[in-house]
Amino acid sequence: MAIIVSPMLWLRQTPRQKLVSAMRQTAAREGFHIRLVNPPDAREGEGHLEYVSYTLPWRGKTPQTPLPRMEKWLLVSETRRGDPSPWANWQWLGREANPVLDVPIGDVIRNLPASVKGLEASAAGLSIYWQERGKESDVAVMAEQLSVLMSAIRAGSRGSQKEEIEEFP
Repeated sequence: MAIIVSPMLWLRQTPRQKLVSAMRQTAAREGFHIRLVNPPDAREGEGHLEYVSYTLPWRGKTPQTPLPRMEKWLLVSETRRGDPSPWANWQWLGREANPVLDVPIGDVIRNLPASVKGLEASAAGLSIYWQERGKESDVAVMAEQLSVLMSAIRAGSRGSQKEEIEEFP
């Protein structure tokens, strides 16, 4: 009997696997694209695929903002690389964001789960880097925070409540 049951037990998910699976299902419902990545502060050829990037793509037909450095920057927490940022334990890697974003980025960083290692804006959208440590509810918090930041970068993107009203004579 043990010989028959033993292989079936190997197929059962551990509690950690169940949590990660639930997080990824929630993330997919929120519109995130998920992929395994190297640590955000790893140099070329360094690191292992030990982090997960949750990317919220830019929504709709919102045009890129004309302001410089709004959509191409990377912030990484607890690293010795990069340049200092206004936020404790966070460093800029590469280019800094436009100073117009200091308040929205600061608010987002304060509200993100502590396990988030990186925050990035790129042509693909807004991304967070983490090792999926936390609770399933953290995914909804991240989606909400990235939506707020997305609205600050591109008016009319996901999360923006503004509607244009046309008046006809």
